[in-house]
Amino acid sequence: MEILLFFQSIRNYILTMIFTAFTICTETMAVTLIAAIMYWCIDKKCGQRLLFAITGSITINSGIKNFFKVPRPIGSEGLESLRTSTATGYSFPSGHTQTATTVWVSIMEYFRKKWVIVLGMIMVLGAGVSRLYLGVHWPTDVLGGWILGIVLSLIFVKLFDYIDQNKCYYILFLILIAFIVAVYFLAGEEFVKSFGMYTGFILGYIIEDKFINFSTEESKKTVSIFTDKKAKTSMKTKVLRFVIGIITLGAVYALLKYLSVMIFGGNTSESILWIVDYIRYTLIALWGVAGVPFLFKVCSLD
Repeated sequence: MEILLFFQSIRNYILTMIFTAFTICTETMAVTLIAAIMYWCIDKKCGQRLLFAITGSITINSGIKNFFKVPRPIGSEGLESLRTSTATGYSFPSGHTQTATTVWVSIMEYFRKKWVIVLGMIMVLGAGVSRLYLGVHWPTDVLGGWILGIVLSLIFVKLFDYIDQNKCYYILFLILIAFIVAVYFLAGEEFVKSFGMYTGFILGYIIEDKFINFSTEESKKTVSIFTDKKAKTSMKTKVLRFVIGIITLGAVYALLKYLSVMIFGGNTSESILWIVDYIRYTLIALWGVAGVPFLFKVCSLD
């Protein structure tokens, strides 16, 4: 509490803007944009590793939260927490911190460039400290998020490399079964949603790998956009990919949300709503990982 009160004592307009920005960069919309740009436009393999690590890490984070059920510092005497609308569920470990760490450690491990490492370290540290500055997590939550984010991201990206190189799809389903067992003991709304995203990634990855197999290889060539016509075409292709992908992904999300509310928005039991959420998030992730690349093929954007 003394640490949180210290951060509260140094608050000012500029620092609040900075740390709020760090927190926003780890939330669903920002992470979706990062993963989408990486997977659809920049480097498919890095995007696949990133998505596998994110969905797996978030699912484990939700399960651990439901297991320990640590209350947040929000509402503690003398503490004024900020941006509490995005601080839902239990406290340990910090989901924002773990997500930021997973994302940037995965990217740093893949590219291994000095500027990427520096940027990644800033984002990871900034995300964790922002949760303390805003007064929505205990220091142990942030520490746990950092540790789990580092460990899980390295495990998941190495595991994905092995699965992808050897086409050992059965490993993905074994992990899926382990999560299904965990759902029985650690069921919760956020856990079910993240488990749905993981399921959607698995199905989408296998479908894309076996039947679609789009490529971002051209985008990796180093050429001058001022002298090479192909480079301009490549940039246009990447922009079109992103626009088509993000619009259709948003449309699928909105449509499934509308249908779930219309059909199950009444006095429906919690367990049924969890099943609906699981199916909804599975389909959303499936579309992003396999459906959108299929559109790229149909639109000759591969």
